[in-house]
Amino acid sequence: MLPVLLPFVICLPERIPDTVAPFRAPPVQLFGCGAVARAGEEARRLGATRALIISDPGVAKAGIAERVREVLEGAGIATGLYDQVEPEPSVASVERALAVLQAGTPGGTYDLLVGVGGGSAMDTAKGVSLRSANPGPLQRYFGVELVPQRGLPMIQIPTTAGTGAEVTPNAIFDDTERRLKAGIVSAHLFAAAAIVDPDLTLGLPPPVTAASGLDALTHAIESYVAARATPHTDLYALEAVRLIGANLRTAVTRGADRAARYGQMLGSYYAGLAITNAGTGLCHAMAYPLGSAYHVPHGIANALLLPAVLEFNLPSDLSKFARLAAALGEPVEGRPAREAARLVVEAVRALSRDVGLPAGLREVGVPEDALAGFVDGALSATRLIENNPRRPTSEAVLAAYRASY
Repeated sequence: MLPVLLPFVICLPERIPDTVAPFRAPPVQLFGCGAVARAGEEARRLGATRALIISDPGVAKAGIAERVREVLEGAGIATGLYDQVEPEPSVASVERALAVLQAGTPGGTYDLLVGVGGGSAMDTAKGVSLRSANPGPLQRYFGVELVPQRGLPMIQIPTTAGTGAEVTPNAIFDDTERRLKAGIVSAHLFAAAAIVDPDLTLGLPPPVTAASGLDALTHAIESYVAARATPHTDLYALEAVRLIGANLRTAVTRGADRAARYGQMLGSYYAGLAITNAGTGLCHAMAYPLGSAYHVPHGIANALLLPAVLEFNLPSDLSKFARLAAALGEPVEGRPAREAARLVVEAVRALSRDVGLPAGLREVGVPEDALAGFVDGALSATRLIENNPRRPTSEAVLAAYRASY
């Protein structure tokens, strides 16, 4: 059975962009079932002799990290394994992984990093690469293009269809001192090669598939309506929405369905390319304080907040939101503009409900009296707030948190 791949709709942009925007991506991207077998070949191309694999306990237990290790060693690459990446990684966790890198191997020092896992593992690999060539603390690089030197080259291999971190120059870490998640964005964090193999997601349990899938959908939607969106990113973002809408339910309910896993991974990969170049917005800004203060997994936080953020953003571009609704299978033809646009809100709610995610913040342990305390943290993510299609006030952000409760 072939994956559900819906056709692009090619058209001229309604408004001609007034800026010239680059489109950036890793120099090598391999996508397809069985692509992981090319990891050794890519390591040799990079001139590597010793690779440190960075992964997490779940991926290691599933045997995927060992599978990658065997591929690398079969190509003559000596390997080490750090498999203690924590969910929603902190600055301190990067330093622990860095210590393993610096300890090296009996035969010499590592010259390649291989991130294997979800966004946490891949972001940790990015943090270790950064610190391999730049002094600490990691917090000094929070922001955009503040990293002076490129560190060790990386191969990134995702095992979830959600974050798109394999193709982004972004890394998000929990700054426990400030009780806030913060991001590093730098061209020096691009992988030397992204290897995207849908078969690596076949063993993912339904809750992880669902949460990572809504994370990818949030990336696609936010990048499509972002202030920095371009006709180029719109192609990837809108197709990502179509792919996720068509495949996520099946990937969750019938996890061994390779066609659904392929379509969902392709959607996540396209969404990653879209956010690399167009960025995200208010939903992500609001999700970060939840992850830091109450350890709400990032994908679930995005899923819970996205409908309310969509409601707030609708007036910014009704035609774009209507196209999002159509991409999710909603019957928009012949409807008034606002009615058609608003269908995307219900479509997202229905998808989240169908894949079994929580219905509100109260269900993930966030107390109602904590909501007001998240507002300043959300608005402090100025890179995201300025990219949102509609500028939010403190009152609007609090209202969105309350609507998501």
